[in-house]
Amino acid sequence: MIPLVTSAAAAVVDGRGARRAKRGHPWIYQDDVAQLTAEPGDLVRVVDRHGAFCCWAIASPASKITLRRVSRIETPPDRSFWSERLRLSIGRRGERAFALTGCARLIHAEADGFPGLTVDRYGEHLVLQATTVWADRVQATLATELLALTRCISALSRADAKGRELEGLPLSVHPLAGEPPAALEVEEGGALRTVDLYRGHKTGLYLDQQDNHWAAREWLHGKVLDLFCGEGGFSLPLALAGCPVTAVDQSRQGLERADAAAARNNLSSSIEWIEGDVFDFLADAEINRVSYDAIVLDPPPFARRRTELAGGLRGYRDLHRRALKLLPIGGRMLSFSCSFHATPADFELTVREAAEEASCSAVILARPGPAQDHPELLELPESRYLKGVLVEKRAG
Repeated sequence: MIPLVTSAAAAVVDGRGARRAKRGHPWIYQDDVAQLTAEPGDLVRVVDRHGAFCCWAIASPASKITLRRVSRIETPPDRSFWSERLRLSIGRRGERAFALTGCARLIHAEADGFPGLTVDRYGEHLVLQATTVWADRVQATLATELLALTRCISALSRADAKGRELEGLPLSVHPLAGEPPAALEVEEGGALRTVDLYRGHKTGLYLDQQDNHWAAREWLHGKVLDLFCGEGGFSLPLALAGCPVTAVDQSRQGLERADAAAARNNLSSSIEWIEGDVFDFLADAEINRVSYDAIVLDPPPFARRRTELAGGLRGYRDLHRRALKLLPIGGRMLSFSCSFHATPADFELTVREAAEEASCSAVILARPGPAQDHPELLELPESRYLKGVLVEKRAG
C-alpha cells in the first residue's frame, strides 16, 4: 500500500487560490498560499480564509507550485484511496499495461492523480521518475504494488530529472526492486528498439508519440523526409512500411542509436541518416529543387518560456513554409509542437501563414496528439503540451 504522510499539516489559501482549487486546477502557487504548516511531501487539508474546505493537496513549501491537489472530497485520502487510484490508472491502459514485448506509460503524473510521478513499462521492467518530494517518498512502496499488479520483475528509479532540483531533491539512478537490465529490446511503433533504462531519454524512450509512429504508416507514403528525427521514432516505422526515408538531426549520438536500430530491423538500405542543422538542410534542398512526397517535423520546443513564444511561433512558421515548398501538390506534412505556451490555435496559425507565404493551401486531415496512455487533465492545460497537424498541400 502507498504510505500516507501524517502530521498536523494544514494550508490556508487566499481568494484566488481558493477559486483556483474549487474550479479544479490541481496546482496552487506560492503567491496564493496565505498560511502553510507542513513539511515537504506532507498531505495537507486546504481551506480558504473562512475555514471552508477546498481540497486535499501535497505540500511543496520550497516550490512555486506549493500545493498539488489530490482530492476534492472532504474525506481524507487513505491507503485504499491510493490503491484504488493505482488500479484505475493501470486499468485505463488496458492491454498496454501488460504487454511483455512493448512499452507503455502506466502513470502520467497529475493526469492520473499522482503529483510529480511518472511510471513507464518496458517489457517486464518498470521505470519510475519522481519530481516531487511526495513522489520520491512513495515510489519504493508504489513500485512493489505495481510489480504485483503488472507481473513485472524489476523496477528502476530514474531520479535524474532536472525538475527534482526545484524541490531540493538529489539526482540519482538506482534499482527499487529486482535487477533492472542496463538495456533491453522492445517493440515500439512496429520496430524493434533497444532501450537504455539507465541513461536513455526520460525513462528510456519518448513514449508520447508511440501511437503516431504507428499511424504515420497509414498517413504518409512515398519518399519521406524526417526532420528532427531523434532516434528514428518515425523513420523506422515508415521504412518498415516501404518508404525510402531521409532523416536529419543534429545529435550524433541519437543518429548512431537510430542507425543501430535500423540495422537491427534490416532497414539500413532504406534510411539515409544526415547529421546537420534542419533549417540549413531545408534551405539547401530548396535551392537544389529537391522534393519529397511527405515530410515529418517533430522539433524540440521552440518556446520553453512565455517570453519566447513570439520567436517560437516565427520559428514554426518558417519551418512550415520551408517544408511546404519541398512538397508537390498532394504531398503531406506531419508536424508537431511540444511547446506548451504555443496553443493548438497558435500552432495551426503558423501553418496557415506558412502556406500563404509558400503560395499554396493546406488542408488539415488530422490533429494527432499524445498517445492514449498519456492522458490530458482537462483542468490542467499544462498537460496538453503535444499537439500536431497532418496537412495535405493543395494548389493556392
